[in-house]
Amino acid sequence: MIERFGLLDPERIMAILLWATFFVVLGVLQKFAWKPILAALKQREDDIRKSVENADKIKAELAAIEVAKAKIIDEAKEKGNALIDQSRKVANELAVQIEQRAKKNAEEIISSAHQEIEGERERVRNALKKESVQTAVYPAEKILKENLDNEKNRNLINQAMKDV
Repeated sequence: MIERFGLLDPERIMAILLWATFFVVLGVLQKFAWKPILAALKQREDDIRKSVENADKIKAELAAIEVAKAKIIDEAKEKGNALIDQSRKVANELAVQIEQRAKKNAEEIISSAHQEIEGERERVRNALKKESVQTAVYPAEKILKENLDNEKNRNLINQAMKDV
């Protein structure tokens, strides 16, 4: 067999055409597709980087907000406890004042009752004195009116005593 090494050998032509097609497709892809694809990838990379940075910022802000929230809650608890303590103090003071007023009113009522009892006792004494005087005067008056003997005087006194 005779070998032919010519320029127009089908294998060589095929290899040259393959390389030519490759470089043409590479040129077309570089001009029309490669730059837009790289630009889109760059844009996407930038967007992802910004999203990650924003996520980090949001995490930091969230941590700061949590700290502020905890601080506000602690302050609210302290204020609430202070208000409760103040309310208890005021309530205790008010209870002491009410108790003192009640004791004072009770003492006034007791004092008034003692005065009324003493006044009533004095009125009863005066009434008893008046009645005893009238009781003593009545038999004497009878004795003087009748001016009788001793036996009659005794009977008269006894009779007056029974009447009283």
